[in-house]
Parts: sequence; structure tokens; C-alpha cells
Amino acid sequence: MTFFRFFIICISILFLGSSSVVSQEALDKELNKPITLQKESLHKLLRRGDSLFKAKDITNAKKEYDNAFNLIQNSSNIDSVKTVVYKIERFFTDSTREYLRAMNVLNFLSEYCADQGDKKCLMYVKNRLGLLHNRIGEYIKAMEYYGDALDLAAKDNNFDYQWEILLNRGVLFLDIGDQDQAKIDFKKALTHIDSEDTKKRKGATYLNLSASFNDKQADSILYYSRLASVGCEKNSLSTRHCIMVYNNIAWSYYLKKMPKEALEVIRTNIEWDNDNLTYKDGDDLYPGLMHTMGAIQYELGDYDKALEYFLISKNNFEKKNDISDLITVKEDLSRLYETRGDLKASVKALRDIRVLESRQLKVKVSKELAKSESKNLLLAKEEVISGLEEKNLKIEKEVSKTKWQSYFLGLLLVVTVSVLVYRGYINRIKYYKINEKLTHTRLTSLRSSMNPHFLFNSFNTLQNYILKNDNIKANEYMTELSGLIRNVLNSSDSVYISFKKELEIIRSYVNLQKGRFQEEFEASFDVDPVLLASNPRIPSMILQPFIENAIIHGFSHSSIKGQLNITLHKEQDMVICKVVDNGIGREASEQLKKKATDVSHLSIATENTNERLDILNKIVKGQSNIVINDLYDTNHKSLGTEVIITLPIVKEIKK
Repeated sequence: MTFFRFFIICISILFLGSSSVVSQEALDKELNKPITLQKESLHKLLRRGDSLFKAKDITNAKKEYDNAFNLIQNSSNIDSVKTVVYKIERFFTDSTREYLRAMNVLNFLSEYCADQGDKKCLMYVKNRLGLLHNRIGEYIKAMEYYGDALDLAAKDNNFDYQWEILLNRGVLFLDIGDQDQAKIDFKKALTHIDSEDTKKRKGATYLNLSASFNDKQADSILYYSRLASVGCEKNSLSTRHCIMVYNNIAWSYYLKKMPKEALEVIRTNIEWDNDNLTYKDGDDLYPGLMHTMGAIQYELGDYDKALEYFLISKNNFEKKNDISDLITVKEDLSRLYETRGDLKASVKALRDIRVLESRQLKVKVSKELAKSESKNLLLAKEEVISGLEEKNLKIEKEVSKTKWQSYFLGLLLVVTVSVLVYRGYINRIKYYKINEKLTHTRLTSLRSSMNPHFLFNSFNTLQNYILKNDNIKANEYMTELSGLIRNVLNSSDSVYISFKKELEIIRSYVNLQKGRFQEEFEASFDVDPVLLASNPRIPSMILQPFIENAIIHGFSHSSIKGQLNITLHKEQDMVICKVVDNGIGREASEQLKKKATDVSHLSIATENTNERLDILNKIVKGQSNIVINDLYDTNHKSLGTEVIITLPIVKEIKK
């Protein structure tokens, strides 16, 4: 009995011991369950989000991704956080194009990675934030993020990230119209690719480099596009990269007036039956290729096919809301309609362009300011770096000197750098304000030269010719008007213009006004042959308001036939412009203005011109000014008005 009790006790002890072991293992499993469940939940949420997005259920797909983002914020596993946040950010950036939501996700990751001291993560975040700010038009902010990311990558000696950031920043410079700086970044990016190019990055870099040349540099576009085509064998012709490459090659042949070769490139190298050649939201590959085909068919004389391709391109760019490319297609459509003799459709396309241009003005201003500011930022940075390098060399030479001398030199270095940075900052602000004001006045001048009254009157004159069945004059007038509009819009991107182009604009404007007023005045031009030969650059859109003033206020109320004399002569580094009319004079014109109930835009245009010249005098050495003289006979009877405008020559250019 005693032994039996002892045996029972031993068995009980063993049972209790084994029970305690099992309980501990179960407890460990329970403790690990939250982490496992969290990972499984995250993956399920992301998979569900992907499935819903593919099923076009965008609203619920977003909810799943939002739930995943809320869940991952409580995680302490940095690898899981980065992986999940990367995927969520890409979803909002590339799939739904909700850039502000993508930024919110990246801002969380930025703080998280900063706390963890993860430099690669910070490089990624700043690079992606730069891309997002570029897409929403905040170009200066994008440039700052790219600069920060590039500094981190350079300090970490990370060539992969340096390549990617330089490529993205180069695209930003292309977006704001700074092609020269884009070339610099793309060429720097090439230096960060390993010799064997294991990640196939040279092709993408060369492709972007080919896009940094304008249409007058067709040979350069062709050269770099061919370099980008390496690796586009038969089995990879349908990839997006290869389609873009051969589209660029075809476009360069088109620019070289070789449409047959351009068409052969596309027919030989692009397989039309593939998924990449269907329109996708926000994608410009398909509409861009359609535009290239339209341009080629136009050069080949097949206007029906050209029209078909241009219309496909136009419709897709309208879906994409790409105003810049849409304007280009509309210009080509206007030219095509004009060639086919469809004047009504051509004029409608030109009117559409005018509406699109007005929508694009704000974007143009922001890009122009970003372009100017980017140059100032890069220049200031280079100056600081250069100054620091020079001071470092001096310090190295003085290392052997006494401690007090070293302290003195160090203090001198800090003071000098502070002064340089401060002066650079002050100069940058001053230049920014001047450039902003100059951009504003230039756009005001553009609106003045292409004001609605002038356009409506011109269209009415054109309509009058058409109603009278005077097809020859209608065609001549329409050609003159479309040429003027193209020239003015093309020159609106720059503060300066070549002399010949400005003269062409003035002649077109005078001819249009002569047609409108039924030859009620004569115009003569006295142009210095030296100016025609040297073709210098001068401030744009300065003369037109005064010529318009002479015609509208000088001749419209005069009882005699008007005579307009325009003289353009060169004196040293200045162009002397004289506009003389035999109109009613300023005094009589002012009296008529007081009686009128409407406010003319011409006085505003004159004030704007004076303001532009004042700003130009601060930038370009030389005295730009305007002098207006009233002409009288011996009996103090008005003989008209003389306007003398002095413009600086900015730079001589070859014919």
C-alpha cells in the first residue's frame, strides 16, 4: 500500500512537470501569434486590394490599402514596414495617381526611417517625393528633394541611387524646359552605371538623353536613340522601351526630311499587336506614336492617313489632359486642314490652340520661374563648393603653422563662407524678383499683342472674304494670320527674339491691319542691311503696341490716307526704332478717348512696355528708352506722331 502511494505520487509529479512544459510551449506560440497574424493580415489586405483594383472596384481597393497602411504603422519590423509602404506608395502613385495620398505614406516612412537611421530608405523616400512633387507641378520642391537624395547617395557612395536620382532630376529639367541642365544630369547618370551594365540602365539613360535635344538637332536625337536601341532584339521589340526608342528614331528621320526611312523604321521594328500599343490612363506612348505616324504621312502626302493618325493622337492626349502635346497636335491639324483647303477647320483648330494656351499660361509661368530658380540654386551651390574647396586648400597649406594661426584661419573661413552664402542668398532673391516681374510683364505683353479684339476683328475680316467668295484673298489673309499666331506663340517662351523674327511678326501684323481697314493706309519699312546680316537678338514684342496705337488711334479718325513709316537702324550696340504716322496726333486722340466709354488696352500695353524696358535696363547693360514726339507744321497743326524706341542688342547670332 505504501509503495503504491509512492508510485502514485511519482506519477503525479511527472504529469505535473510535463504539463508545465506543454503550457510554456503553448504560451510561446500564443506570444508569437500577433506577429504572424499581422503579417498574414497585411498580405491578405494587399492581395485583396490588388484583386479589387483588377476588377475595377477602385473604391474598395483603396480601402484595403488604407487598412494595410493603418496596420503597418504599429509594426516594429523595419523590413516589413519598408516593403509594405513601398507597395502602398506605388499603388497610389502609379495605379490611382493620387499623389497627395502617396506623399502622406512617404512622409510617414521618412520619419520612421530617420528614427531608425536607415540612409538607403531615406534616399528612396526623398527620390520618390521629388518625383511626386514634379508630377503635381511643384518643381522647386521636387528639386530640393532630389538635391537632398543626391547628397545622401553621394555620401553613402551609392552609385545605383545616384543613377536613378540623376535620371529623375534630368526628366524634371526637361519638364521645365532646361534641356542643357538635363543633358548634364543624364551624362552624369551614365558615369554611375557599372561597366557591364548588369541592370540594363544605359538604354534608359540614352533614351532620355535623346529627348534632351530640340527638333533642330535631329542628328543628335538619332545618335543617342541608336545607342538606346542596343538590346532591342526581335524577342524584345514589343517592350515599352524599344517602342519608344524606334519612335524616336523615326521622328529624327522625319525631322531630317526622310519620311520614307522613318516609316520603314516603324514598320520593321514595332509590332502593332501588343498590349503596350493601347491607350492607358496617363500614358503618352501610344498617342506619341500616333502623332509621329501622322507627321510622317503628312510629309508623304497621304493627307487622309495623316488626319486619321492626328485625330487618334488628339483624342488620347485629351483623355490624358496633356495640354502641351495637345497644342502641338492641334498646330499640325491646322496645317493639315489648311493644306487640304479646309479653311474653316483650320481656323477652328487655331481658336482651340488659343484656348489651350490661356489654360497653359499659369503652368508656363511656374515652369519659367522653376527654371530660373534651379539655375540660381545650382550656381549658388557651385559657388559655395568652389569657395570651400579653395579655403580647404589654403587650410592644408597652413596646417604646419601654430595653433593660434589655425584658429584664426578657421574663423576666417567661417566668416568668409557666411558672407558668400549671405550675398548669394540676397542676390538670388533679387534676381528671382526681377525675373518674376519680367515674366509677368512678358506674358502681359503676349496677351496684349494677341488680344481678343484683334483676333475677333481678324476672324471677321477673314469671314468677310469667305462670304464674298474671294478665295485668293481669304487664303492669303488666313496664311498671314496663322503665321502671325504661330510666330507670337513660339516667341512667347523667351524674353528675347531674333531681329528677323521680330521684323516678320511686325510685317504680318501691319499686313493684317491693312486688310482689315481695306488699304486705308500705306506702310513703308526702312531696315538697316547691317541688322539683316547680323540678325541680333533684341527684346521681344516691344514695337507692336506703338504700331497698333498709330493705326487704331492715328488713322481711324483721320480724313486723309494714312502713312506709316517704320525705320530700324543700328547704332553701336543698340537698335533705333522709329514709328512715324501722319494721323490725328496725341492731343486729338486723347480727346476722343475721353469721350469713349470703354477702356482701351493700348495705354495699358504702352505702360507694360515701359515697365519691361525698365526691368531690362537692370539686367542688360545699355539704356533702353522710349521718346514720343508730336509733329506740327508752322501753323501748329498736327502732322502726326513720332515714336523713337532704343533697344539693346543682347547677342549677335549667325544667319
